[in-house]
Amino acid sequence: MCRPAALIVLWVGTLLGPLAGDAAAADGDENAAPKEIITWPDFIAKIEKDHPLMDAARAGLDSLKARADQADWGYFPSIKLTGAASVVPTITGNALASDTDWGQIGLYGDARLEIVQPIYLFGRIEALQDAAKSGISVGRAAIEVARWELRARAAEAWYSIILARELDGLLGDGKTWIDKAEARMDKQRDEDSIDYDQLEHLRLKTRIAEFYELQTKNRLLGEAARAGLRVLLSRGPDETLPEVTGDMEPIEFQPLGNAVYIEIARANDPGLQLARARAAAIDALADAKSADLWPKFVVAGEVRTTHAPTIEKQRSIYADDPFNRTFGTIGVGMEWRLDIPQRIFVADEARASARRAIAEAKVQEQLMEVNVTRLAQDLVNQRDLLEVYLMSRRASQGWLTATWDTYESGFGNFRDVMDALVQFYQKRLGYLQVVYNHNLALFKLSQAIGADVRALVPAPTSSPSE
Repeated sequence: MCRPAALIVLWVGTLLGPLAGDAAAADGDENAAPKEIITWPDFIAKIEKDHPLMDAARAGLDSLKARADQADWGYFPSIKLTGAASVVPTITGNALASDTDWGQIGLYGDARLEIVQPIYLFGRIEALQDAAKSGISVGRAAIEVARWELRARAAEAWYSIILARELDGLLGDGKTWIDKAEARMDKQRDEDSIDYDQLEHLRLKTRIAEFYELQTKNRLLGEAARAGLRVLLSRGPDETLPEVTGDMEPIEFQPLGNAVYIEIARANDPGLQLARARAAAIDALADAKSADLWPKFVVAGEVRTTHAPTIEKQRSIYADDPFNRTFGTIGVGMEWRLDIPQRIFVADEARASARRAIAEAKVQEQLMEVNVTRLAQDLVNQRDLLEVYLMSRRASQGWLTATWDTYESGFGNFRDVMDALVQFYQKRLGYLQVVYNHNLALFKLSQAIGADVRALVPAPTSSPSE
C-alpha cells in the first residue's frame, strides 16, 4: 500500500508557517521590486540582534550587573540629608525668656546630615558580592540559552521553507507523470482499446487523490514555515518576507564520539552553566543570611543646623540659643537584631535551598549526558539513512524509467508503472525528509552542547615518535 503522504507530516512547531504566495506573485509581475534575499548568516545575525527573546535576556544581564554594582558599593557610607523650611513669626527675647512677635514674619529653616559608615558586618557584603558575581554568570548563561534556542528555531523555520519549496517542485514533476498516465488511459477508454483496464484506471484515480493530499500537506508546511520566519524576523503581517536561499542538502560536519560531545557540553552547555551559576548565587545568599545572626558595627555621624527669625534683647551666658544653632556628633554604633531564633530558621531555610540548587545542577548534568548521547546517536542514525535513501532513490529512478519504457512500447502493464512511480516518489520524498531531519538533528545537538557541531574538529593525536 502506498503511504507517501506520511512522509510530509513534519512537526514544525507554533513558530513555523507560510511558504507559497509571495514568490508566485512576484514571478507574475515583471515590474515588481527586486525580491529581498536573505542568507543564513544574515538571518542568524538579524535574529540575535533584534529578537525580543535576546532583548529580554540582555535586560536580565543588565539588571544583574546593577545588583553587582550595588554589592560592590556596600562599604560606601550611607548618607541622608533632610531639611525643612517654613514662614513663622519672629521670636523676640533671649534664651531664658522669649515672646512671639506676629507683627514680623521670617523664614525658619532646619537641615540635618546623617552619615553611617559600615566597619565590620561579619561577611554580609562579601557574601552579597559573591552572589552578585554568580548572578552575572546567570545572566550571561541566560543569553546563551536564548541564543541557542533561537538558532534551533531558526533552523527549523529555514529548512522547513526549503523542504516545502523542494517538495513543491517534486510534486509538480509528479503531476506531469500522473497527467501523462491519465491521458493515456482516457485515450484507451475512449478508443475502446483492448489494452484498457478499468480497474487500473480506478487505481490511478485513487493515487491522484493521495497526490492532492500531499499537495495540501505541503502547503500547510510552507504556510507554517513562513509564519515562523515572520515571527523570528519580527515582521508584521503586512510586511514582505525575504526569500530563503539554498537547497535541501545535508550539512557537512566531522562526527565526534559521544564522550567528546559530553565533555564539550560540560564546559559549554548554557542550560547547565545557568543551573551551576544559579546554585552558586543561592549558596552565597545563604551565607548572607547566616551573617544576619551577628551585629553590624558602624561609625555614625550627624550635623544639624537650625535657623529661626529672632531679635535677641538680652543674652544669658549660661544658656544656648535654642533658635539658631549648629551642632554635630560622631561615634561608633552597633545594630543587632536579637530575634535570633527566627533568624536561625531563616538561615537554615536559605542553606537548604542552596543544597537543593546544587543537587539540581548535578542532576541536570546527568540528564545532559543522557540527552547529548541521544541527540548524537540520532544524528548518526540520520547520517546513515542519508546513504541508504540516496541509493534507494537512484535505484527507484532506474526502475521507473525501465518500467515506463516497457509500458510505452506495449510490453508492460500499468500496474508495474504505478508501483515503480510510487516507489520513486516515496524514496525522493523520504530522502528530502531524512536530509531535513539530519540538519535539524545537527542544530539540536549544537544547542545541547552549546557549541556549533559544524565547527568542531577532532583533537590532534600524537604520533608514536612523539
